[in-house]
Amino acid sequence: MDKKDISELQYIHIEQDRDGIVFMDLQPTGAPVGSHYMERMSEFVEHALEQLEKAEVKGLIYCSPIMAGDFDPSYFLAASRQQIDIADQLQALFAKFMRLHAMHKPIVSILDTTSTDLRLASLLWADYRIALADATIGFPTSATGLFPGFGASSLLLHMLEPEKAIPFLYQGNILSALEALHLGLVQAQVANYEQAFALAKQQLLKPYAAAETQKTIPPQHATTDSLLGAMRRKSSGLIPADNLFFELVADNPTRGLEEMLQQERQAWASLWDKPETLNMLRTLYCSVNRASRRATEKVSSPIGKLGILGAGIMGSGIAYEAARAGIQVVLKDVDSAAAEHGKRYAKRLTDKLLEQRKIDQQQQDHLLARIYPTGDAADFLDSDMIIEAVFENQTLKANVTKESLPYLKPEGIFASNTTALPINKLAEVSPLPQRFIGMHFFSPVDRMPLVEIIRGKKTDERTLQQALRLAHQLGKVPIVVGDGPAFFTSRIFFNYLLEAVTMLLEGLPAELLEQEARQAGFAIGPLAVLDEISLKLMLQVYDSLPQLHPGQERCYRYLESLIVAGRNGRKTGAGFYNYNETTGKRAIWNDPSIAQKAVNDQSGTIQKRLLHVMALDSFRCLEEGVLQDVTDADIGSILGIGFPRHTGGVFSHIDQVGIKTFVNDCHAFAALGDEWHIPERLRQLAESDFRFYDGLESNWKGQL
Repeated sequence: MDKKDISELQYIHIEQDRDGIVFMDLQPTGAPVGSHYMERMSEFVEHALEQLEKAEVKGLIYCSPIMAGDFDPSYFLAASRQQIDIADQLQALFAKFMRLHAMHKPIVSILDTTSTDLRLASLLWADYRIALADATIGFPTSATGLFPGFGASSLLLHMLEPEKAIPFLYQGNILSALEALHLGLVQAQVANYEQAFALAKQQLLKPYAAAETQKTIPPQHATTDSLLGAMRRKSSGLIPADNLFFELVADNPTRGLEEMLQQERQAWASLWDKPETLNMLRTLYCSVNRASRRATEKVSSPIGKLGILGAGIMGSGIAYEAARAGIQVVLKDVDSAAAEHGKRYAKRLTDKLLEQRKIDQQQQDHLLARIYPTGDAADFLDSDMIIEAVFENQTLKANVTKESLPYLKPEGIFASNTTALPINKLAEVSPLPQRFIGMHFFSPVDRMPLVEIIRGKKTDERTLQQALRLAHQLGKVPIVVGDGPAFFTSRIFFNYLLEAVTMLLEGLPAELLEQEARQAGFAIGPLAVLDEISLKLMLQVYDSLPQLHPGQERCYRYLESLIVAGRNGRKTGAGFYNYNETTGKRAIWNDPSIAQKAVNDQSGTIQKRLLHVMALDSFRCLEEGVLQDVTDADIGSILGIGFPRHTGGVFSHIDQVGIKTFVNDCHAFAALGDEWHIPERLRQLAESDFRFYDGLESNWKGQL
C-alpha cells in the first residue's frame, strides 16, 4: 500500500494509504502472541477502533493478530487454575468487536497460510473475507476437546446455512481456499497478497452495505434438528465440548447473534475446568503435534520412489496416500492385472473428491499417474523404500521380501506392514537387518491417521528416521514402539476383545456387554468388532503370541468352536450377531450353550474391565520395553484402536481414575484371570500416588 500515515507499535503494524484505507497486522519482527491471546487481540481491536473513528478512514483491511499455528492450550488452562474469568475476558473482547461493526465502516480480512482455530475465529469478524490460494482453513481443535470459540460458532451459525456451518464447526476438517469459497466461508480466493489487497480495496471503496456478521440466515429448524440428531447418535455423550456445542446449535434458530455470543462465551470458558478437556488436548493436540513434528527433527532425505508389495486393501491404501503426497509409487502384485485392480482403489477415491469439488481433473490425473501397477519386482529398481503389505503369513512375507530386496537403492530401507508378526523374525531374511523396520498402517489407510513404527533389535537410527520421514510425508501421526508379541496397539486391543469374550463365557449377556462398551465411550461394542474383523483373524493374533495363559486358551477354544459352527463374523452372515442380507439389519445372538446370569452392574464393573484391561497391559508394555513413552501409548490407543477419546488414552485414564483406585480395581478382578496380574512396579507407583502427567506434560522419565 502507498504509505500516508504509519504507526509503529511493539506488536502491531498499522498503515494508511492516501485513499483512507487502513491495513493492520502483526509486526513482522513482533513477539509471538503465545501466552497473551486476550491481551493482544484486545489491543488489536482497540487500535482498529481508533483508526475507524478517524473521519478520513473509509475502511480496514487486516490479517489475524494471532500468528499462524500459534495456539497454546496452557494459557487457558493456567487462567482457569488461577481463577481468571475467561468468560468475562471474552465478553469484553466481544463488546469491542461489536463496536467495530456499529461504526458502519467496511472491514476486510485476509486468510493466509494456516488460518485455523483462534486465528480463523479472529478473521471471521470481517464483513468480507479473502483467502489466499494456498491457505488452509478450519478448526482442528474441534476434534481435540474444544468447539470453535472466540465468536466463531455463533458467527458461522448465523452466516451460513446449518447444513454447511454445523459439520464444518463440529468435525474439525481442514479446507483449502477453494473449498472455503464453495462453502461460503470466504467471498473470494486470490493467488497472492497483491491481488488480495487490490480486491480488498475495491470492496472498501464501494458504498457501505450491511455487514456479513449482522446478516442472519432464516431459522431452519428441521435441518438443524436432523443434523443434531445424527451427531448425537454418533457422540458418546462423554465429551463436554460436544454436549455444549449441541446445546448452542439447538438454541441457534431462536436467538440473535448477541444472545448466541453470550451463550458461546460461557460454554467455551467452562471447558477449561473439565478434566476431559485437559485429557483430550494433551493427547490429541499437544502430543499428536509433537509426534508429527518428530519426523522433521533430524535431517533425512524425503522418499521419492516407493515400492509397495501387495495391491490388496492395505497396499492400495498406502499407494493412494503416497501418490497424494507426491511420491512416485510402484504397486506390485502377483500380476499386472491384480496390481491394476489395486490402482483402481485410488481412482474410486479421487472420483469422490472430484465429485465433491475438492480436486480438479488435472489433479486427479497427476495423482493417478504417480501409481505404476506391475507384476514385475524389477520395476522396484532404485526405490528409496519398499513396503511389504501382503497377507499375514510369515513364509509369504519372507518370499516376497527376498524377491524385492535386490532392487532397493544401496541406502534404501525395507518396511513390513504387519499387525502382529515379529519384526525381528521378519528381518532375518534381509542381509541388512539394520535397514529393516515395521510400519503398521491402519485400515482404511486414507482415513486412519496413525502409523505404528516398530523398531527391531537391529534397526538403526537412520532407518527409523526415514520411516518417520515417510510418515510425515503421508501426513500420518507416528508412534514408535519396540518389537514384541503383537507390538502395542494390536496387543492391547486383543486384550480388550479377549476380556469381552471372557465376560461372555462368564454368563454376562452379549447385549449388555455391547451396551456398556458404548456407554464407556467405545464407538462400537467389542463383539461387533470381532464380527467385522472375523474370528479367524482374531485367532491369527492368538497364534502370533509365544504362549497363552489358561483364560486365553479357553477363549481360543470357544472362538474355534464358533468358526466350526459357521459363525465366523459378518461376512459369513453369523457371528456374535445374526445378519440379514436382505434388510441389512443385524440382531445380537445369545449362545444357548452359555447359561446367562442376571446382572445389576451399578458399580460399572463391565466398563472398568474393558477400560482397565488395556491400560494395565499398556503398563506391562512399558516394563517390557515395547513402549518408551506414555504419550505414544495414549496417541496409539485413541487414534489406532478407538480407546474412548474423552479419557485422553490409556495412561491418562489411569491418572483420571487415580492410580491407587486403578490398582485396587485390578486387584479386585485378580480372580477373573491372569490378565489382571499387577506388576510390582505399578504397585510401588500407586503407593507414592504417582501421576503419569502434570497438566500437559508427561512425568514419565524412565521410572522403571
